[in-house]
Amino acid sequence: MAMITAALVTPHAAAADVNASSAPVTIKTEVLPSQKSSSTLGDVSSLLQKFRDISNFATGDLAKDTAYALNIVSWQMPHGGFYKDMEKQYAAPWDGVTERSGWKDPSGVELGTFDNDATTSEIRFLTEMYVKTGNPIFKDSVRKAVDFILVSQYPSGGWPQVYPKRSNYSDAVTYNDNAMVQTMILLDDITQRKHGFDNDILTSQERSKLKAALDKGIAYTLKAQIINNGVPTVWGAQHDPVTYEPLPGRAYELASKSGSESVAITAFLMSLPQTPEIEHAAKSALQWFDTVREDGTKYNRQGPVYFEPDAGSVIWYRFYNVDEDVPFYADRDGKKYMNILDISEERRHGYSWAGSYARNLLKLASEQGYYKLSKPLPKT
Repeated sequence: MAMITAALVTPHAAAADVNASSAPVTIKTEVLPSQKSSSTLGDVSSLLQKFRDISNFATGDLAKDTAYALNIVSWQMPHGGFYKDMEKQYAAPWDGVTERSGWKDPSGVELGTFDNDATTSEIRFLTEMYVKTGNPIFKDSVRKAVDFILVSQYPSGGWPQVYPKRSNYSDAVTYNDNAMVQTMILLDDITQRKHGFDNDILTSQERSKLKAALDKGIAYTLKAQIINNGVPTVWGAQHDPVTYEPLPGRAYELASKSGSESVAITAFLMSLPQTPEIEHAAKSALQWFDTVREDGTKYNRQGPVYFEPDAGSVIWYRFYNVDEDVPFYADRDGKKYMNILDISEERRHGYSWAGSYARNLLKLASEQGYYKLSKPLPKT
């Protein structure tokens, strides 16, 4: 598997400047007309807004949020990325000694990640704090994180879960837990100057680079769509950065068509100007969701009856065979099972194997006339 060999980016601000502050100022904003095509699907914000949520960082108290943001900057790694699930660590500034990431590459370099909203959420929060305070430290940190996004992208257009290389499944192009989709939504917001990015936090040159990166990410996604018997379907949780083929993740995450991650991918494509290629990919995915949906079944993650009849429910499975629409389960032994009772109780209860994943997606597409359902969705 090929890996980017570009050098790590250089920090914009020295560690000694991290705790500097400045008085709140008003940031100059630009009011620009929307660049979206008139052929774009009406409104998919209800499906994408969760990827812009920074409530795990922001409290609304300017003094507290400013101090918290300065702490976040201190935890940023030299390559510009951040690690995941750091809310507790961000309560205090980095001490210069504690490890800033739970993962390292074989040479000991701490890894940044897009997993669990990492890096993209920090960028959004620091952007908001720059708008509120005018502190250039936040602008520098955002630009440094943007460099991380650019340098970590594969030449083919996909993003790995981590950068630098971790030498395992994390090096694959990662749609798992919506990592790549969240990155592309961020880039789309930046290039469209939406959701706080209508200011000078990035230069026009940086925005141009991000637009090119976004276009490559979209192109990769279109090429990675899994085709069965000549018909485009959906996507896997991980894909090869060179061949575009679906790949396995952890031992119980075998190569598959994903009934979960494919929802956000489809919604994102629906939010874009509808070129023939994008429209075909999105509508093909909607047709797949419509075809494989299981009406009248409810999934209970904790059992003891994991699947039971329920007239108002509809479900999709987390994993389907790559070459056919047959759902399966897997365990830590790396084996595939067709019955959920055949996997360990720890995996049965510790992982989501099904859900109403695409219900809101199909409902919105149908209501807006973008896609005609084969039959009405069950009424709750």
